[in-house]
Amino acid sequence: MSNTPNYDAKVKAILDGLVPGERVDRLTGEKWILSQEEIGWYKKFGAPPSMYSPLTRMKWLSAFRTSFEIFWNKHAFTGEPILSYVHPDIQIPIVSDQEWHDLDVGATPEYQREIDLARPVLEQCRDLVRVVPMGARREWKNIVNTIGVGMWDVEDCYIVFSTVRAKRAMYTYYCLENCEDIVQGTFVMTSQNCFGCTRIERCHSCNFALESRDCINCSFIFDCRNCEDCFGATNLRNKKYVLFNEQLTKEEYQKRLSEVDLSCRSTFHEYHKRFLQLVETSAFPENFNINSADCQGEYLSDCVRVRESYYMQKCTDCAYNYGSSGAERCYYVSSAYPASDCWMSAVQLNCSQSKYSAMCGNSRELEYCNNCHDCESCFGCVGLRNKKFHIFNKPYSEAEYWQKVDGLKCAMLDRGEYGEFFPFDVSPNGMQFSMSPVLYDVDEAEMKRFGAPMYDPDRGAVLAPKKTVEVPPLRSEDVPDCLAEVEPDKWVGKAFMDTKANRRWTVMPKEFAFYQSHHLPFPEEHYTSRLRGQLQLLNLPLWEQKNCVACNASISVGKNKTFTARKVYCTACYLKYLETR
Repeated sequence: MSNTPNYDAKVKAILDGLVPGERVDRLTGEKWILSQEEIGWYKKFGAPPSMYSPLTRMKWLSAFRTSFEIFWNKHAFTGEPILSYVHPDIQIPIVSDQEWHDLDVGATPEYQREIDLARPVLEQCRDLVRVVPMGARREWKNIVNTIGVGMWDVEDCYIVFSTVRAKRAMYTYYCLENCEDIVQGTFVMTSQNCFGCTRIERCHSCNFALESRDCINCSFIFDCRNCEDCFGATNLRNKKYVLFNEQLTKEEYQKRLSEVDLSCRSTFHEYHKRFLQLVETSAFPENFNINSADCQGEYLSDCVRVRESYYMQKCTDCAYNYGSSGAERCYYVSSAYPASDCWMSAVQLNCSQSKYSAMCGNSRELEYCNNCHDCESCFGCVGLRNKKFHIFNKPYSEAEYWQKVDGLKCAMLDRGEYGEFFPFDVSPNGMQFSMSPVLYDVDEAEMKRFGAPMYDPDRGAVLAPKKTVEVPPLRSEDVPDCLAEVEPDKWVGKAFMDTKANRRWTVMPKEFAFYQSHHLPFPEEHYTSRLRGQLQLLNLPLWEQKNCVACNASISVGKNKTFTARKVYCTACYLKYLETR
C-alpha cells in the first residue's frame, strides 16, 4: 500500500507517458538521450524526469562533495575562530563537531519550522540550513592530534581530507586504508613514506608515482606494478634499476641516480617536465579498472554492472556515481560509502532509500534532508540525529507524517520543484570549493551559469598572517633554489602568496623537516594548487571516443586534461603491449 497515494498517482501519469528520445538540458543547452533504462529508474524511485543532462546532474551533486579546502570561520555561538571546511562567507552556522554531536536539533524549537505549502520547499530547506548549526570539520571517530575534514581513525595528521585510517599524513585527499607518512598524496591506499603520489596502492618510499601499485623506492613512475628502484619509468612490470625506461645494472643505476638532487627546484622541474613528456608518449589502457569487466567507467575496482561511474570499489548495479564503496542500486550519487537504493543524492554513508539528500549517515527513507544521521522517514530536515517522522525538523505521528509528505510532494510536483536538487548556496563548501570543478573541469564562467555563488578564496586563509601593508607576503621565486641553502628562520612559517590562486600559504616546520629528510624541493604554490595539479594528471569522468592505436577499435575513455596526445590501447591490445616491455 502506498504511503503517498496522491503523489504516486500524479507522478505515474507523467511517467506512463514518458518515451525515450533526445532531450535538451534547460541550463546548458546540451543535447542528451533519455534512455528506456533511465525511465525505469524514474519508475523505481517514483521520481519525475529531470530537465538536466546526466553530466549537469553529476556536476551539481559533486558541488556538495568536499574537496581539500579548510578556512578560518567563526563559531556560531562564541564568535571565536574555528577551522572549518565552510567558507566564512557561506551562511551556515558552525560549531565544533563534538558540540554538534551533543546537540539535539530535533528537540530545539528554534530549529523547527511549520509546513508552508504556498512556499517552495527548497526555500524552506535553505532557511533551516542557515540557522541549524553544522559540525565544522565532519570529524567522526578516533581523531587524534589531527586537523582535517571528513575523516576517522586518523592520528598525527595535518590538513587532510576524506582520509581514513592514516597516521602522520599531510596534505592528502582520499588517503585510505592504513597509510602512514604520506605527504601531498591523492587517492592513496595502503602505502607508506610517499610524496607527491597520485592513485597508488601498496607502495613504499615512492615520490611522484602515478597510477602504480606494489612499488618500492621509485620516483617519477607511471602505470608500474611490482617495481623497485626505478626512476622515470612507464608501463613496467616486475622491474628493477630502470632510469627513464633504460635498463641499467644496479651499480650504474645507483651511480647515475647519485648525481640527481631533487631538493633543488631547478633540478626537480627538469625531471618533472621530462617525466610528463615520457608519460605523454607512453601507452595508456582504455581504463584503469580492476576486476570490473562488465562495467563502464574509470577507476572501478571489484564492481559488477556499474557504468558511467568514477572511482568506485565493490559496487553493484550502479550508474552515474562518484567516489562510492559498497554501493548497490544507486543512481546519480556523489559518494555512497556504502549505501543502497539511493537516488540523486550526495555523500550518503550507510544509507538506504535516500532521495535528494546530502551528507547523511546511517539513515533510511530520507527526502530533501541535509546532514541528518541515524534517522528514518524524514523530509526536509537539517541536522537531525536519531529521529523518525520529522518534517522541517518537527515531529509528527506516522499517519500525520505520510499525509503531510503526500501533500508536500504533490505541491512540489505541481510547481516543477520535486526532482530538483538543493540550490548551490545550500552547499557548505560551495561549488567553487567542491569536487565539481576538480572532476568535471568546471570553470568560473560555468559556475556563474549554474548560479553558484563565488567567494574570495583568500578569506579565512589558514596558517598565514593576515594581509597587511607593513608585512607583504613573500615570493616563492625568491627562495633559494636548493633546499640546503634555505634558512628556516627566513622562509619557514612565513606568508607567501600564490598569485594564480589568489591565496596565501606557508611552509610549516614539520613540513620543512619532511622535505629535508626526503631531499625534496621547497614548494612554490598553495597546497590546494599542488593537489589540484596532481589530480589533473588523472583521467576524468568525462567520456570521449578514441580508437585503439593497435587495432583501431572504437573505445570509450575518460578525458585527460594533461596528457591530451596519449596513445590509448583497448584492453586486449594493452595486455599484449605489456608483454613486449
